[in-house]
Amino acid sequence: MGCTQLIAPSTLEALIPTPAVMSFGKSFRSHFPHLDPAVTPLNHGSFGLTPGCVTEQQKRVCETQEGYSDRFHFSDAERIYAQQIQALARYLHLDPRNLAFVTNATCGVNTVLRSIKWDFSRDRVLLHSVSYAACANTVKFLADYYGLQYDVVKLDYPLEDDDLLARFHEKLATGSYRLCMFDMISSMPGVKLPYEQLIQLCKQHDVLSLVDGAHGAGLVDLQFLDTLQPDFMTTNLHKWLNAPKSCGMLYVNPKHHATIQSLPISWNYSLQNCQYIPNPTTAEDRLQNESLMHNKFWFAGTISYAQYFSVEEAIKFREETCGGEDRIREYQWQLQRDAVPLVLAEFGPGAKLLQNSTNTLAVAGMFNVSLPLSEKYSVLKQKLVSDVHYFQNFREKCAALMFSRKAFLPLVCHNGELWVRFSVQVYNELEDYRIGARSVKSAVAEVLDAELSA
Repeated sequence: MGCTQLIAPSTLEALIPTPAVMSFGKSFRSHFPHLDPAVTPLNHGSFGLTPGCVTEQQKRVCETQEGYSDRFHFSDAERIYAQQIQALARYLHLDPRNLAFVTNATCGVNTVLRSIKWDFSRDRVLLHSVSYAACANTVKFLADYYGLQYDVVKLDYPLEDDDLLARFHEKLATGSYRLCMFDMISSMPGVKLPYEQLIQLCKQHDVLSLVDGAHGAGLVDLQFLDTLQPDFMTTNLHKWLNAPKSCGMLYVNPKHHATIQSLPISWNYSLQNCQYIPNPTTAEDRLQNESLMHNKFWFAGTISYAQYFSVEEAIKFREETCGGEDRIREYQWQLQRDAVPLVLAEFGPGAKLLQNSTNTLAVAGMFNVSLPLSEKYSVLKQKLVSDVHYFQNFREKCAALMFSRKAFLPLVCHNGELWVRFSVQVYNELEDYRIGARSVKSAVAEVLDAELSA
C-alpha cells in the first residue's frame, strides 16, 4: 500500500481560493445597487450608504420577524442580539459587556443625559460651539425644562489642538462641571477633535465624559474605549460602518451600568435581572451585574431588529469585499490627497483647506474647503455669516439646485467663511470631486445672483 502524501497547512491554505477583492472607485458602486447611477455621492458623512448584501440581510430579518413574530420575539431575538453585539465587539476589539445598540448617536446622547441623576440646582454641563445641534439641543431641553445649567466652549477653526485643550482646561479647572460632552469628529465642519486628550482632561478634573462619536465607527480605531475608559461614548454604525439605517452603538463604562437606562424607559426598568447587585457574593450575582447592558437594552418594546441584526453582514462586507479597514482607509487618504488640490483649483483663488499647522484636523473620510465669494457678494456674505435664518434659507435654495444636478454637498458658515464638506468613500473617484465642486460653486453663485437682483 502506497503512502499518503500529507499537504502542509501553509500549502493547503495557498490552494484554497480567496475571495476576489475588487478595485475601489466608480466600478465599486455595483455593490450599492440601490444608488441612483446618475448621482455623484459626496455626502456619505450625513447618512451613509448600505451595500446590497447588507440590505438583503435586512430584508431577510424583516421577513423572518413577520413570518412568525411570536417565536422571533420570545425565542430568537435575544440570542441574535447577543450574537450581533459579540460580532461588533470582536471587530472593534472591545468588551461586549459595555456595548448596546441604539437607533443612532443622537439617541445615544439622549439615553445618557436622561439616565443621570442630576441636581438641577447646581449641576452644570460643558459642551462646545461646533457640537452637533441635535445633541446640543438635548442639553438645552434639560436646561429649559428642568433648569440644568450649561456653558459653551467657543471653537473657531482652523484651531490647534493645544489651543482647544487649553480652552477646555480653563473651564474644567474651575470645578464647576458635572459632565463634559464633546465630539470625536464634528459634523459641520467635519474635523477631528483631540478626543483622547479630552477624555484624560475630564478624568483629571473628575468630570464625566460623554463622547459624541457619531462619525467614529468605520473611520477611526475605537480600542481607546477599553483603554482610556471614558464614561460614555456613542457612535453611528450606518454612516461609515455600512450597517443599515438607522443603527448606532452605545458604550458605557462599567461603573455606570447600574444607572444607565434604555430610551424609552420600558419593561426592563423594574425587571429583576436589570437591577445592579451591590457586593455580589455568588457567580450568579456577578453574572447579572456583568449582563446589565444586555438585559437593559436588548428589548425595550416592539421594534424592527432588522438593522441591528445586519451588523455582522456589514462587517463581513468590509472584511471580505473591501479587504479590511486598513485597505479602506488607505484608499480614502490617497483619494483625499488627490482630490483636495482639484477642489481648490475648481473653487479658485482664495479657497483654503481647513487644516491646522500640525495636520490633526483631517480624517480619512472627510475634508472641508472654503468657497471664496466674489466681492460683489460682500453684503450678502455678511448676512450669511451673521444671520442664522438667512443662511438656512440660502442653504435650502442651494440644496435644491444641487439636488437637481444630482451632486449635493453640505455647506456651513464657520469663522467668517463659507465651507463645503466633502466625503470620501470607496465608491468615489477623482472625477466625482470635479463634478461636486462645480455643482456647489454654480449653485451658490446662482442663489446669490438671484438675491442681488431681487
